[in-house]
Amino acid sequence: MEDNLPVNVREYQELAKKALPKMHYDYINGGAEDEYTLRENIAAYGRILLRPRVLIDVSKIDMSTSLLGYNMPSPIIVAPTGAHKLANPEGEVATARAAAACNTIMMLSFSSSCRIEEVASSCDAIRFYQLYVYKRRDVSATLDDCSTSVKP
Repeated sequence: MEDNLPVNVREYQELAKKALPKMHYDYINGGAEDEYTLRENIAAYGRILLRPRVLIDVSKIDMSTSLLGYNMPSPIIVAPTGAHKLANPEGEVATARAAAACNTIMMLSFSSSCRIEEVASSCDAIRFYQLYVYKRRDVSATLDDCSTSVKP
C-alpha cells in the first residue's frame, strides 16, 4: 500500500482542490448563505471520538445492518449531494455505480446533474430519491424533469 494515500477528509479536500477548477471546488466545498450549518456540522463531527481497543480479535467483525429492509455490509450510505458532474463527467451515474460496487445505498439528490432515469438504468444499486414535497403535489410529481438543472 502506498504511504501517500489520503487518510482523512482534509487530505481528500486538498486532493480535490488540486484536481478541480477553483469555481467547482469552491461550490462543492462551501455551504449555503453564511455557512453556519456547514461550520456546525464540522464541529459536530469533531466531537465524535472513537475509543481505540487494542489486543482485540478483529478477524470476525460484522458491521452489517439494514435500512428500511435493505441489507448493507456497513452503515454507510451516499448522502444526497447534487452537481456531481462538477467533479466527474459521468456525474451521479458514476456515483451510483460506485455505491453498487460497495453494495450500499445511494440517495439521489433533488439537484442531481443527471436525470433519475439515467441513474436508475446505470446499475443494479439500491437507490433512494431526495424528494421535496410541495403543497401543490403536482409540482412534486414533476421534479424528475428538474433534476438536470445543475450543469458544470
